[in-house]
Amino acid sequence: MKSFDPKYNRIPKVELHCHLEGAIRTATILDIARQHGLNLPAWDVETLDRHVKVYEQMRDLHAVLEAFAIFQNSIVSPQVVERLAWELFEDSHRQNIHLLEVRFSPDWAFSSHNLDWDAALEGILRAKARAEAEFGMLIGLIAITSRSLGPASCEKTVDWAIRHRNEIQGIDLADSERMYPIREFVRPVMRARDAGLKVTVHSGEDTPASAVVETIQAMSPERIGHGIHIIEDMAAVDFVRERGVTLEVNPWSNYLTNAVPRIEEHPLKRLFDLGVKVTINSDDPEVLETNLNNEYRIAHEVLGMSLEEIATCNRYALEASFLPAAQVQTVREKYFV
Repeated sequence: MKSFDPKYNRIPKVELHCHLEGAIRTATILDIARQHGLNLPAWDVETLDRHVKVYEQMRDLHAVLEAFAIFQNSIVSPQVVERLAWELFEDSHRQNIHLLEVRFSPDWAFSSHNLDWDAALEGILRAKARAEAEFGMLIGLIAITSRSLGPASCEKTVDWAIRHRNEIQGIDLADSERMYPIREFVRPVMRARDAGLKVTVHSGEDTPASAVVETIQAMSPERIGHGIHIIEDMAAVDFVRERGVTLEVNPWSNYLTNAVPRIEEHPLKRLFDLGVKVTINSDDPEVLETNLNNEYRIAHEVLGMSLEEIATCNRYALEASFLPAAQVQTVREKYFV
């Protein structure tokens, strides 16, 4: 489903919701496995794709998350982390993305091979500096704390992100909120906020509108990852709009995880029309075999958004960026005026 149609590729873009761990090229997985003696279920791109990509709608979010095991096992060294980050930035540049915020879960991504978190971050920062210099991109980093790893992991991740708050702009609470309720994570996430980090939370993806309302009341995040089920409750829509919370929406991901039963039923356009600040993102582009151009294609050709409305979503994304306002303004004046 990846697209490089000039109609979409030439649009200057902002992406706020993209997971590094879900953006690893299949050919790169093969290279890493050969170099480091890793086991794989297949040794050519076409066959391995069937193990590491989700092509059809799955039963629920958890079924999709199971597809990440091979990706996780590929993150074997800080040098590999640097390569993965660089390739994501390179792929983003090819799609005319000028501001990218990339998120990663250090306790999940770096644990399989016991990587030093600081060394891995240094690899990402090297790739970031190179991409910003070569491509003129502006890149922000968000540290994910994964609910499934528990409150202790959340505390550890927040401590680490605070220590690196000059390089990391925000914290994201991710994983299924259906299984891991928010109350166990409020204290560490609020510590991150108090230290000056921005906050986004995965909510309303596989949970009802009430979960989004509860999340905003508990943590006052600037942004919500997904949040699409607020469409089921107009009071929740009003609440999100009045609080000025921006939604990081991922249409194709929401279809593949069965958060929406049919892509034609995705509420992106309806939320936009109701005045909610929605942004368009790819989530896990390699796992889900998508890219931001494809998400724009869906928004325009399937959901009926005009290209002018899509441009408004980019303005919402610029306004909601966690990066310093002066840097965002420079990008805005250069590419989005």
